[in-house]
Amino acid sequence: MSEDMLLHFSSNSSNQSDQSLPTKIAKLEARMVGKAPSAAPAPAQATWPAAPCVAKYGVAATAENLSESLPSSDSDDDNGTAYLIQANTQKRRKLEEDDNSSASEHVEAVADIGQKVVETTDPKPGVDVNRRRQGRGRGHAASGRGRGSRVNGQAKTQTSPPINSPSNGQLINSHHKDGWSKEQIGSDDRSSLEEEITSLRAKVAALEEDFKKSRQEAADYQQLCHQLEKELKDLKDYDQQMKPKRMKIISDLLISVSKAERQEARLKVRQDSLRLGSVGVIRAGTIISETWEDGQALKDLNAHLKHLLEIKEAVERQRKSLKKRPTDKGDAIDAETGSQEDDILMQDEIYKSRLASIKREEETVMRERDRYELEKGRLIREMKRIRDEDGSRFNNFQILNHRYALLNLLGKGGFSEVYKAYDLVEHRYVACKLHGLNAQWSEEKKQSYIRHAIREYNIHKTLVHHHIVRLWDIFEIDQNTFCTILEYCSGKDLDAVLKGTPILPEREARIIIVQIFQGLVYLNKKTQKIIHYDLKPGNVLFDEFGVAKVTDFGLSKIVEDDVGSQGMELTSQGAGTYWYLPPECFELSKTPLISSKVDVWSAGILLYQMLFGRRPFGHDQSQERILREDTIIKARKVEFPSRPAVSNEAKDFIRRCLTYNQAERPDVLTVAQDLYLTYTKK
Repeated sequence: MSEDMLLHFSSNSSNQSDQSLPTKIAKLEARMVGKAPSAAPAPAQATWPAAPCVAKYGVAATAENLSESLPSSDSDDDNGTAYLIQANTQKRRKLEEDDNSSASEHVEAVADIGQKVVETTDPKPGVDVNRRRQGRGRGHAASGRGRGSRVNGQAKTQTSPPINSPSNGQLINSHHKDGWSKEQIGSDDRSSLEEEITSLRAKVAALEEDFKKSRQEAADYQQLCHQLEKELKDLKDYDQQMKPKRMKIISDLLISVSKAERQEARLKVRQDSLRLGSVGVIRAGTIISETWEDGQALKDLNAHLKHLLEIKEAVERQRKSLKKRPTDKGDAIDAETGSQEDDILMQDEIYKSRLASIKREEETVMRERDRYELEKGRLIREMKRIRDEDGSRFNNFQILNHRYALLNLLGKGGFSEVYKAYDLVEHRYVACKLHGLNAQWSEEKKQSYIRHAIREYNIHKTLVHHHIVRLWDIFEIDQNTFCTILEYCSGKDLDAVLKGTPILPEREARIIIVQIFQGLVYLNKKTQKIIHYDLKPGNVLFDEFGVAKVTDFGLSKIVEDDVGSQGMELTSQGAGTYWYLPPECFELSKTPLISSKVDVWSAGILLYQMLFGRRPFGHDQSQERILREDTIIKARKVEFPSRPAVSNEAKDFIRRCLTYNQAERPDVLTVAQDLYLTYTKK
């Protein structure tokens, strides 16, 4: 405790009683707060005005201001408390004025430092501001509470808990620390900025290096691209140079193979002619006609059959003579008569056994002869093909349109020839259909044929389906000939299959008719429906895998949008294959109306023919006789033979397809939903 305080305490001790000593000591301590750093803490009323300033601005008042605001007094009477309150009030006002000026300067400095810190660092921006606002609010609340509590008595002042107020040294140290913090923050800001600049410069240098490398790589790639383009151009030029040579080599190889096939076919025909027969020429006056002469194998079979027939007739005669042998009536009861009857019965049984043996042998020979007859039919067709090939003007292995190498003739129709060919561009086998105009035709007939062919091409070129033969190309050869390129089917057509095997198992016939109907459904689901109109065995082809494909759209009809439910008018009456056309196509009293039900009838005829080996109507009749005798118009009911055995489902399906009344007959899309055409896993 300082000397002034001791003197003051000793001078005033005699005027007061011992009971007021603690109160006076507390007053002296309150007055000496600003004079000595070791003074005891003052009551709460003396320090409350300073607390909000420190809390609000973060800066303490100096010791000099505090000492001036607390005037000394030697009076120790009871009025000391009022004087202390008055002195504290003056001190608080002065502190507030000083704090306002110093706080504004301090806030500006802190704001500048905070702005720099924000630029270099990334703190949470709202935390410190919120804290300052909360501190200011608490400081003002404390100041208000201090002002309101001064009206209370001295007892409440004495009983209030002491609050530590910062000393002069602490205030000075705080001021120095604030200055040091500003310098430290500035130096940290500069160092962080320098580090960031250094980092950015390093990144820029790395990016420049990468950019240089990328430019170099781009230049290398561009050079490589130019080199590859040059090589590609050289390859294309070389390919163009080698293309004629390559096509020549391929065509030469194909021609060599085709020549070998031609020789082999002709050699086989000569060998089969010796065994099965050949075509002979008979001259009757000025008329020359062709006739078939059987080969040695057929001659032997016919001789064998003739011999069996002779033996059979001899056995029959012996048997009849045995029955006519007379018996003695007088000796009827004799034992010898009974033995003769037994001998007759035994001899008759022997003749019966021999006749049965001859019949079995005869059936075997007949089957053998039927097999030879089928081979004879194939031989006759092959001989005709070879003769047509030899007479064709395209049999010298020509290359059409600079890409299609003609090989061997496949068949010949009324006005067209079909050659097997090879596409030298797409490298695939194709079928070339050569349409020839007769030079003797009138110009009008030629134009009609050309319009017909163009119409077929326009229909066929849009069809792309697994069960319809594709049309690839069309071009003109000369003034009287043009060519259509079709998909090549290496298998036979259905007509050749039925000639080789007249009766097919129902399982095979069913899958063929299912494939045909899939192609017909495709034709009837197009925007413009198409009626094939010429569905027959010769227009159903098979590829190497056995897939059936519908071809030949020469008689097809395009159903226009404005056609009603009854169908479109038939303008080409008389065309087509009569065995496979429905009754409405033979009406003469009015122009027939046709729809896809025409194809349904034709499909039913095909299925019947595959199952029973014959057509249901007019099988043995010619087309002229069918037309003359109205065979199809009279075909109101279909009859099924007892053999071979066919399922009832197949018979019912054929009946639905061959419904006589056109209005009651289902169309293609309806028949396609039939269970007989649906395959489901059982």
